[in-house]
Amino acid sequence: MPDLEDGSTETDAFPETPLSGDELSAVLEARLAEVPGWHSPDAPVRLGFAMTAPHRLALDAFGRFAERNPNNVGVHTRFGDGVRGTRRLEREAVLALAGLLHADAADGYLTGGANEGTLAALRIGRNALRAAGAGRVVVLASALTHHSVAKAAEILDLELRLCPAGPSWLLEAATVEAELDALAARTEPGTRTGVVVVSTAGYYNTGLVDPVDAIADVLARRAADGGPLGVFHHVDAAHGGMILPFTAPEVPFDFRNAYVHSVVLDPHKSGLMPYSCGVFLCRKGLLGHGAVPAPMSGFVDETITGSRSGAMAAALWSLVFGLAADGYRKAFRDCLDVRDRLAEAVRAADPEAVVLPSPGNTVVVAGFSHEGGRLPGELAERYRLVGNNLPWRAPDGRVRDRLFHHLYAMPHLTRAHVDGFASALTAALSAAPAGGGGLAVPARSRASERDSAASDAASDGASDAGSDAGSALRDVRRSSVCLRHLVVHPPGMRDPDDHPHAYSFHTFQDRTRLGEELTVRPWTGDGDGAGRFVYAPDLDAPFTNELFGVTDPERYALEVLDRNQQKLSLVGAAHFAVFGPEPRTPRRPVVLANFHADGAFRSVEYKYGDRRHNDEVQVFGDRIVVKAGKDARGVRREGDDWSFSLDTSLELRVALTDDGAAPRITRVARHADPALPRRRHLLRGQYRRFPNRFFDTVVEMTVGREHTGTARFDEPLLARSAALDLARVVPSVADGVLRVELAAVDGPGAVVLAVPLGLGVRLTELLPGIPVGEPEALSPAEVVRWAARLYPPVSALREAATDRGGLRRFTAPGLSAPGITADRRETC
Repeated sequence: MPDLEDGSTETDAFPETPLSGDELSAVLEARLAEVPGWHSPDAPVRLGFAMTAPHRLALDAFGRFAERNPNNVGVHTRFGDGVRGTRRLEREAVLALAGLLHADAADGYLTGGANEGTLAALRIGRNALRAAGAGRVVVLASALTHHSVAKAAEILDLELRLCPAGPSWLLEAATVEAELDALAARTEPGTRTGVVVVSTAGYYNTGLVDPVDAIADVLARRAADGGPLGVFHHVDAAHGGMILPFTAPEVPFDFRNAYVHSVVLDPHKSGLMPYSCGVFLCRKGLLGHGAVPAPMSGFVDETITGSRSGAMAAALWSLVFGLAADGYRKAFRDCLDVRDRLAEAVRAADPEAVVLPSPGNTVVVAGFSHEGGRLPGELAERYRLVGNNLPWRAPDGRVRDRLFHHLYAMPHLTRAHVDGFASALTAALSAAPAGGGGLAVPARSRASERDSAASDAASDGASDAGSDAGSALRDVRRSSVCLRHLVVHPPGMRDPDDHPHAYSFHTFQDRTRLGEELTVRPWTGDGDGAGRFVYAPDLDAPFTNELFGVTDPERYALEVLDRNQQKLSLVGAAHFAVFGPEPRTPRRPVVLANFHADGAFRSVEYKYGDRRHNDEVQVFGDRIVVKAGKDARGVRREGDDWSFSLDTSLELRVALTDDGAAPRITRVARHADPALPRRRHLLRGQYRRFPNRFFDTVVEMTVGREHTGTARFDEPLLARSAALDLARVVPSVADGVLRVELAAVDGPGAVVLAVPLGLGVRLTELLPGIPVGEPEALSPAEVVRWAARLYPPVSALREAATDRGGLRRFTAPGLSAPGITADRRETC
C-alpha cells in the first residue's frame, strides 16, 4: 500500500491471481488481531462509545440466513405485506418494537442506523409539510443534538436552527414555544412555514432525555389552534429507545404522545445487534411522502437505501423474540449496576468531580476537578474517552462551559473491566496538575440537580338519485346501491367455502368486463309498479348470483345478498338505502338500514357527503359509531384484479350498557396525524388483500343508556372531516344524548351531531326485517313489499337528520330526546 510507505494516497493494482487459502487466512488473522475483543480485561475497553458485543443469537441467525442473501427491499409493515421469509421476520420485529414504544399502529423498516433513519424522518417531514402548503421548512433542534440531524438537513437543503443548550442540557418546551412564536411572526401573510422539531431520547454525550411529552403538547396545541405553521416531530432515540422501556418505562418519549410522528432506534448499540442495524418507525400514512415508484422492479420504494439485508432482519427478530422483555430487562439492569460502579470509581479517583449518572440510561457524565478537566491522552486513547464542553452553572450562579466526559456502561462490561479502569484512572489523575478554578461541585447535590432537570363497514353509500330515472337505472345496471358491487368475484370463485386457500377478498373483477351487468326490469308483480324496478345479474334466478334488488330510482333501493355474499359481508345480509325524493346535499344524508340474515336489525348509517367521501353516523342496538372523513373506493391492482379500500380519519366507538354508568374514554389509538396531509389510499401497487382499512384516530368510549349526567371530553382530537376539512372534535354526553362537536380549525364552520343513547333500541323496534338467510326461498314480491314498508320510517329518519343550522339530530318517532337542542354559538 503506497500511502503507508510514502504518505501519498494512490490506488493499488487489482490482483490478477488469487491468494492461496493459507495466505488469505494469514492476512485476515493479522487484521483480526488488530480489532479489539470484548471480554479480555486487558483489551482496550471502549467506555466512551455506545457499542457492545453482539449477542450470539443474532450472530447465529445472521449467519444462518446470509448464505441465501435475501433482499428485504421495500417496507413490509402494511396489511398483506411481509407474509413470508425474512420479510415476515422484519415485519414482526419492527411491529413488536413499535408496540414497545406504545404505537397503536405504525409503519417502519430496518435501516443502516439512526443516521439513515433521521434522514428518512426529515425527508418525510419536509415532504409532508410542503404538501400542506409550507414554502419554507425549518429544522429545529438543540445544539447538543446528534450531528446526523445537521447532516440530514444539509442533504435535504433545509434550514437548521439550533437552540443553545442551557445548563439543563435539554431542549425545553418553553424554548420550542418561543422559537415557534418567532417563526410564526416572520411568516408572511398568506404563506406557511413548516417546522420539523427534533427531540432526543438519550443524548450521546449525556444520556439525558428531552421532555418529549411537554414538547408534543406544545405542538398539539398549535396544530389545533391553526395558524401559519405546520409541525412535524421526530425523536432521535438511538441511545435511549432500546433501554428506557425496560429501565424507566414511565418516561414518555415515544408514540404515547399524539404529536410524535417518527422515532429512530439503534439496535446495534444497546440492542445487542451487529452493525449495521437501525429501525425507523413512523405513524401510519406518512411513508407515502417518501414513496418512489420502481417500475423496473415492480414495487414502490419508501426507504432511503432500497435493497436491505434480510439476514439482518432475521438477526433482529431472533433477539426481539429470543431475549424478549425479560432478557433485555435483565441485561439493562446489569448495565445500570455497572453504570453505578463506574460512577463510584470516578468519585473514588476524584472526590471533587461532578458525577452524573443519567436517570434510567446507561451513561455516566463526569466533570473532573483538576485544571481544565482533561484526561491524559494515554488514558483517553485506551478507553476511547471523548470530552465535550457543556454549559454548567457554577457554585457562584454563573453559567459557563465546562469539560465533561461520558462513559457508557454496555452489556459486555464486567467487574474486571471496571476495576481495571478504576485503577488506571486513579493512577492518571494522581499525576495530573491540581486546581479546578473553583468549579468543583459536591457530587450529591449536583446529581440531585441533574435528576430533577431530566426529569368500517365494507358498504358505503347509495347512488345519488337524479331527476332522470333512466340515468339512475343505467347506474344500477353497472353497480347497485353498494359500492362493493362495482366489482364481483369471477365465475368459479364465488363460494369462499370451495376455496379455503386460493380464495381471498381481493379476487374481484369489474362487473361490466365480465359481461355481468345487472339486468333491470319494471316491477309489475303486485299490479302497482309505481315506478319501481327489480334488478339482479340474472332475474330468472334472482337470489343465486351476488344480489337481488328493488329500487324506486328517485327514492330508495333494497338489496338482498346471495348466500356467498352473506358469508363475506361485513355489514349484514340486506341493505335498504333512502336517497330521495330530495337529492343528497352536504346537509342532507343518505340513510342506509342494514339487516342480519335472520331479519334482525343490524344498524342504520347516516352518510353526509358524496358517494365516496363522507362523514357518517352508525347506530346499532348496543353501540354508536361516529366517523369523520370516511372514504371508500375500489382499486384496480393489475389486470382484472381489484381491491377495496376504506379510509377513515376519526372513528368514535361508543359502547352502550344497560345501566346508568357514567361515560368513560377507554382507549385513544392515534395511528396518524390528521393535520399532516396524506394520500387517503395507498398507491395501486401497494394493495395486497381486501379489505384495506385505515384510521387516523380511533376513540373508544363506554356509557350507560340510562346515564343522565353531563361529561365533556376536551382532550384535543383532530380529524379530516368531509364537511369541514381539518376540524377539532369534542365528544360529550348530556341528558342521555351523545354530542360530537366538529369545528373547522382554519374557518368558521361547525357541526354538532346529537344522538340519543336509546336510539338503537328504538330503531330495533321501528325497523322489522324478514329472514333472508335462505335467499333462494324468497320471492321477489316479498322483498318489494318489505321495501315499501321500510321506506316511510327510514325516510323520516333521513328528514330528522337533515342539517339545520349546523345541528344534525338523529332521532326517531316515539323517542324522547330532550337533550337535543341547537347551540346558537355554533354555526355552519
